[in-house]
Amino acid sequence: MGIKYNRPEVNRQITKQLINDYGSIVSTLVKVFGYESLEHVQRVCANSFEKMRTRWGKDGIPQDPQGAVWADVTENSNKLFCRKINYLFKVTEKEKRIDVSEFHLPFPEKEEVAKNRVELLFALCDPRIERSLQKYLVLNVLCGFSSSSLARILERNEKALEEQLASEKKKINKEAVQLTQAEAEKNLGAVTKNIYEIFSLGQNGLRKGTPPVASLCLSAIRLGEMLLDFPATEKPRVHALVSFMLLNASRLRTMNDGTGKPLGIKEQNRELWDRSMIKRGFEHLALSAEEREEVTEIHLKAGVDAVHSLAKKYGDTNWDHIISLYDKYLACNYCPLVELQKAIAISKTRGPQEGLEAIRGIRKVEDLSSHDLLYSTLGNLHFQLHSYEDAISNFNRAIGLAEGSFEKAFYSKKIKICEDRMNMSKRYRYGVSF
Repeated sequence: MGIKYNRPEVNRQITKQLINDYGSIVSTLVKVFGYESLEHVQRVCANSFEKMRTRWGKDGIPQDPQGAVWADVTENSNKLFCRKINYLFKVTEKEKRIDVSEFHLPFPEKEEVAKNRVELLFALCDPRIERSLQKYLVLNVLCGFSSSSLARILERNEKALEEQLASEKKKINKEAVQLTQAEAEKNLGAVTKNIYEIFSLGQNGLRKGTPPVASLCLSAIRLGEMLLDFPATEKPRVHALVSFMLLNASRLRTMNDGTGKPLGIKEQNRELWDRSMIKRGFEHLALSAEEREEVTEIHLKAGVDAVHSLAKKYGDTNWDHIISLYDKYLACNYCPLVELQKAIAISKTRGPQEGLEAIRGIRKVEDLSSHDLLYSTLGNLHFQLHSYEDAISNFNRAIGLAEGSFEKAFYSKKIKICEDRMNMSKRYRYGVSF
């Protein structure tokens, strides 16, 4: 169940409108018909949305698109409800069947819709749901990704994935969706973690070296904004998460060169960054600092991305400000990986030797021994200092730890450059002519 993505013949604007309404309509109907009807509700919504997609493709989007979708969905839902009631009461053909097909179900107020969506989101991230499947359930139930779409995007077996999702949906019950203030506080971390993972899955590609999946990133942003529409979950850390996602999503079009090769922030064309997303990102970043709350890692990431977004070109980056952000975070939450990122920032503004000294000063540096980032950073710093043998040694270790073929190829290329530089210096040393 869900909306099929990546249909090239479908107008992008129509798809966007339908996707925006999907979670609101599903969560509202589930609240009306009961959580045991989730699969049926999704099926009804998918059928209605496909009908609207075809109709609007011919006639254009109506003035009240949400009202048009709701009217069609509720008409089909009423038929479902009639069948369900008649089945439960075992009404025979000869008996008078219950008919509520003419019953009109009004679309609830904005506040009620926000509550319905957040309650269902928390239910899908409930501890009773298999942790590894929570984000896929969220994408399926609230974002409209069909099991076939998810299987294709994730390169998973469709039937197996559909069976897993169906099994987990059966664990959702009324008790799991009674969202109190205390429950919201207790489980908000699990919900935001799933949203962050959905965004990361889209931003970083499904495998290292593959292009971003924009639909996943935009779905994660909508989920974050969904939390902000509900008073109990409108928290500074949620604003920070939405800020982080918007600032990163603004660069989606520039994260690869068109052939699938990833581009770092230094190589990206900043003229193509989405300025409207950056503006919204800064607005949420400001709201994330309005109340006294613990500085979280997502606050730090959003702050660093904001500094990058302010720089008109890579050379204008305020590395000292980034270093101060790392210091502020490390004063409250020690993390070796953040120390490493700080060392990289130090090398950008104070030179490679200072960067190496900062790495040597990292406490618990052994915790980074499984990260290729540590050895690629050391390799780059030694390369800048013309210590090519040390650079080659570290790039070789990075190759052994890298997961993606692109990273391995990139480190191998750096080793070749080091070897060429070493050979060149030998020729000069021994007076070999070119």
